[in-house]
Amino acid sequence: MATKTRKKEIVAEIDQFFTNAKVALVADLSGFTVAEITTLRRKLDNDSAKCRVAKNTLIKIATKSGDFANIEKLAKGPSAIVVGYKDPAGPAKTTVNYLKDLKKGSLRGGVLEGKTITAAEITGLAELPSKEQLLSSIMGSMDSGARGIAGSLVAVIRDIAVLAEEVAKKNNAA
Repeated sequence: MATKTRKKEIVAEIDQFFTNAKVALVADLSGFTVAEITTLRRKLDNDSAKCRVAKNTLIKIATKSGDFANIEKLAKGPSAIVVGYKDPAGPAKTTVNYLKDLKKGSLRGGVLEGKTITAAEITGLAELPSKEQLLSSIMGSMDSGARGIAGSLVAVIRDIAVLAEEVAKKNNAA
């Protein structure tokens, strides 16, 4: 059993874990091997996210004041906390897909911008395209609109030039 000093250190580590976080997901990873949890951690590294397994009481103490205080409602039983530091959709997508691939474990919910979200909302968040994909789509739409306008202007100028040429030919013939 950990001493009081060690528990305080763990609470400080968990508090630091939540610093600058955008989203926190609570998952039940019961039955996972150390290798499977390590694989999940490696996958989350690519999304600027981390996974932490700790005692629920220590998690509750570390998060009781702040944006992630609602974790208390979700941290019951064996819990792993996945925290994302940049795009909230990345860690959600990675976690949902990993749990689906292994066909074990489950999401209990999470906290996004200080509000509790359900497992279904996390799945919806995971289905969203990434920030880069959304920006690319917006830029493509803006580019196609500009190309359409430019094409219309070129067509009008071409039609005027053809009309002027036909008028000149008619005047020369007369």
